[in-house]
Amino acid sequence: MVYYIRFLKTPRLAKQKGAVSVSALTCITTDLGDAFLTEDVDLYVTLLAHGTEKVLYQEPVTWKAGKRELSLSLGPFPASLSQHTLVLAVTTATSGKLQGPSPDSLIGKSELPLVVSGWSAPFGGSQTLVAEKLVERRFGPNDKLGLRIWEETGNSIARHIWDAAVAAVIYLQKIIAGDPKISAPFLQAVLQRSRSSPLRAIELGSGCGIVGVALAELLPGCSITLTDLPEVEEIVTKNIAVARPAESSTLQFQTLDWDETLPAELCGGSIDLVLVSDCTYNADSLPALVSVLERLLQVSPDAVILVALKRRHESETIFFDLMRSAKLCNLHLDHMQLPSEHDQHDQIELHCFGREGRQQG
Repeated sequence: MVYYIRFLKTPRLAKQKGAVSVSALTCITTDLGDAFLTEDVDLYVTLLAHGTEKVLYQEPVTWKAGKRELSLSLGPFPASLSQHTLVLAVTTATSGKLQGPSPDSLIGKSELPLVVSGWSAPFGGSQTLVAEKLVERRFGPNDKLGLRIWEETGNSIARHIWDAAVAAVIYLQKIIAGDPKISAPFLQAVLQRSRSSPLRAIELGSGCGIVGVALAELLPGCSITLTDLPEVEEIVTKNIAVARPAESSTLQFQTLDWDETLPAELCGGSIDLVLVSDCTYNADSLPALVSVLERLLQVSPDAVILVALKRRHESETIFFDLMRSAKLCNLHLDHMQLPSEHDQHDQIELHCFGREGRQQG
């Protein structure tokens, strides 16, 4: 499984007599925060000037196997440092030294690293002395062609990035780029064909919105609606605000409770693609999820559904039984491997569903 650098205590600037220091408490944990990395990893901690990304200070640290947290204490520095608005980046040693930390590989040909780096919210200068309880993920190949996603540092898994969503982004990118190693005819027909009107996509259970935002940045001419419960609206809206959509692509957020009537905004016009990532883990919510998918395909019978999931327990098989009962057929299945510790890999399933009897193309 992929591991994520998180802030247990976000960076803070402490002013002392004639000097300042920076501290933070970090950990390296899974998407659900239920396990910690059990191998040693060399890291760099970098203080950057917010806005310019100029490296102000950098030092190596090591995450030790068996630990549950890593305390960071930087300084003392000259008091003039407090005049800068700062960002603290915690990255793997392979992410670059002195020139500034590089984004993690995700969009492009390189493989996703085992440990996903984290950047803090700005602090110091005209900002608060303590960074907001957020962590930014930066995915490359570089900052000019990349994806930036904010997630929360707290315990709400609804506002975190999950592994299957990361795999879905990689998968969509490969299809859009025409990767010859992937044969997914129904998705390829949706994502690669020329069209006279925008591709319309809806993401269910979007969380912080990484899949929908990535699709908007990768594919010109698409209109994407991210949906979830009201509790995620703030973080999704933040990610929409910093997104860099491709030409003629748009992003918006719409609250959606699967147990309630579909909003009229989601039922007007034809839907081409429905995105679902890491939404099958809760068996109690599966009937409502399948009901929403069924209703969306009643409105748009030719829509394609991409479901990305990481099997976490046996109850997830209920989802496939419910989909069959709703006459939503599993048109195609792919697998993607994500790195795990000790040179192992995790399997992510990518299912393509459609209405029974749907023809390709």
